[in-house]
Amino acid sequence: MPAVPRESGAVPRTSRVWLWFLLMGGVAAVAYVVLPPNAFTNWMFPAINTSGAVAAWIGLHRKQPRNKAAWTMLAAALTLSAAGDIIFAGYDLVHAAPPFPSVADVLYIAAHLLAVVAVARLSHHAGRDSVLEAGVLTVPLALQYWIHIISPTLSGGGNGLAVLVAVGTPVGTLIVLFGALRAGLSMEMRRAPARLLVAGMMAWFVADAYYATASLNGTYESGGWMDLGWMLMPLLIGAAALHPQMPQLNVPLHVSTNILSVRRYMLVITGVLLLDAYAAVTVDGADQLVSVAVLVSATLAAIRIRRPLRDMGRRATQDALTGLPNRTELLRRLTFALAELPADGSSKVALLFCDLDRFKDVNDSLGHAAGDRMLVTIAERIVASVRDGRDIVARLGGDEFVILMPEATDADTDVVAERLVTTFTEPIVIDGVELYPSVSVGVRTTDDYKADPDELLRDADTAMYRAKSGGRGRAERFDDRYAAEAGARLKLDTELRHALANGELECFYQPEIDLATGRLYALEALVRWRHPERGLLAPDEFVPHAETVGIIGQLFEQVLAEVLTQQDAWYDAFGWRPPVAVNVSPRQLNASRLVPMVLDALAAHGTPPEALILEVTETGLVDDTVMTGTLAELRRHGVAVAVDDFGTGYSSVSRLAGRHWDALKIDRSFTAGIATDESREGVVRAMIALAHSLKLRAIAEGVEDEATLAKLRELGCDAGQGYLWNRPAGAAATTEMIAASPHWGALPAAV
Repeated sequence: MPAVPRESGAVPRTSRVWLWFLLMGGVAAVAYVVLPPNAFTNWMFPAINTSGAVAAWIGLHRKQPRNKAAWTMLAAALTLSAAGDIIFAGYDLVHAAPPFPSVADVLYIAAHLLAVVAVARLSHHAGRDSVLEAGVLTVPLALQYWIHIISPTLSGGGNGLAVLVAVGTPVGTLIVLFGALRAGLSMEMRRAPARLLVAGMMAWFVADAYYATASLNGTYESGGWMDLGWMLMPLLIGAAALHPQMPQLNVPLHVSTNILSVRRYMLVITGVLLLDAYAAVTVDGADQLVSVAVLVSATLAAIRIRRPLRDMGRRATQDALTGLPNRTELLRRLTFALAELPADGSSKVALLFCDLDRFKDVNDSLGHAAGDRMLVTIAERIVASVRDGRDIVARLGGDEFVILMPEATDADTDVVAERLVTTFTEPIVIDGVELYPSVSVGVRTTDDYKADPDELLRDADTAMYRAKSGGRGRAERFDDRYAAEAGARLKLDTELRHALANGELECFYQPEIDLATGRLYALEALVRWRHPERGLLAPDEFVPHAETVGIIGQLFEQVLAEVLTQQDAWYDAFGWRPPVAVNVSPRQLNASRLVPMVLDALAAHGTPPEALILEVTETGLVDDTVMTGTLAELRRHGVAVAVDDFGTGYSSVSRLAGRHWDALKIDRSFTAGIATDESREGVVRAMIALAHSLKLRAIAEGVEDEATLAKLRELGCDAGQGYLWNRPAGAAATTEMIAASPHWGALPAAV
């Protein structure tokens, strides 16, 4: 798949200072070994090691890494080690034999301790897998240490301090190597500084191990080839500090997967085979044959496992259809991208969440095979839209793709997002059908290395849905307000479900008065939520959410059950059931269980159907099946139906003429001001005339003063509802209201 070069400017040349330092230092180290010992070469050894310490301090000052403390301790450890070398060189200069242990040995011990703490800080967040892999490599070395160095040293007796130095130095080096391997393996040796650091610790370990063994055997001679290890250690660590990628040498804070990649497998198995090879050459006789056999067997097993491991890794990390990384691999790479963020905030990590618009229509009309071919083409287009060689395109599943942009700026993300939106307008031909795809893109960027990968992905997804709701075929950058809103919705969802379970919802009632007789036409049940912390909440604060998440049916059932129970109480108290109007959501009208649920509830309470009115907004009248199915069925059983908030929706008059309801409620936005506004009066007059021509009862909402009431009576309105009579009140207050209004009497709910 083609890629697009970066447009935000030319890529700066990578500094090669670290490489020149390593090459020149390596040449000097080889010269020290091959040249005959003299006064000049005597000081080459400490000079080379001192250069490594200087390079570490320079790199620390210039690069300003995030884990500054660890690098400071590493530079200090190299400095102490170099100081010890200078002291030993001074003894050689005056031809004096150094004591054991000497001041230089103390400095070496201090250098080891500092290095141990430094690599512990570097590998602090390494996962359990990295610990196990580092242990696989260092435990056999620890056993060899014990057999060949520590045990002979302890059994040989001698000065306690000398024994401590002789044992402590190689043990410290082994611990440093373990920490370096742990850090490097957790980073999968992705960056050159990690490889240089581990190589330096390996050189240090080999040199210390050789020195300890040779000292026990009395075979050590200064200036030999094994001294290269002590010189390579500071050179390699100094080169790692000077490397441009040194600030990116950070262990990921979030471990996203336990998949053993082929790279990590090869690193670990190679180390194990080298240890087996060492064991094979250090034993004699039959033991050597056994060791060789074990080495050959282990090598064959490693070769045999490599291919299945690679195949399993591919299946676990790649999308089968497009060959792109899947969600697991995306999150793994995102953890590394976050870990490698610079401390100065000069670049960010960006996620672009891409979702095809109306892709379901393709699957439904052309079939899933055609949809798959379209997805492959879309994947190619997305890959062609990103920065070549740096960005990662992953498919999460379905028609969702995510672009990971490490080391990006806001300008970079804007360019790629704009390119995605514009290039997707080009048609795609599938099975002879020309399709014009579009994509909605959500953009999330961060310069916070502590950011949670799953939360970043969620935020990008949220921004993508914002883009869809804003018109599709566009990009939207994530805003912190989105997260706050999403958190509030999640909290509301949890609390509302608890409210349904704990009975925190209750009904308030407001009378609808017959304007001709002054008697009660009905009571409208208005649900309220008595929130334990926020007090009494109006339906606008939770009903829309209940509709969105699909629990509006549970809410309606609770409201209906409370209404019918309260009607039973009123029947017992007054000998009649005041008709009650209950609001039903348009989302419920297509539910097959609505009709039987309502009828079963009425039957369970012995409530006559005419004592119940269901109020439906105009939005619910758009679907013909609602009118000819659900509403018609309810009316056949005697349940009255009213059109609520008439004039605010988008139903047509022809639908009203279908005669599937009994009353028409005029919204308060039309009623307000009719006593003084002739235009509003004309609109309400027309609505009342329309209702009467269709043989519907006209009910006006929002009646708040005597002038409005008088005007409605003049216009022939049948009933009114508003603060002029009563505000919505609880069941107890409504009971008192009924008791205090004996003239209300009982009227049928329907015309």
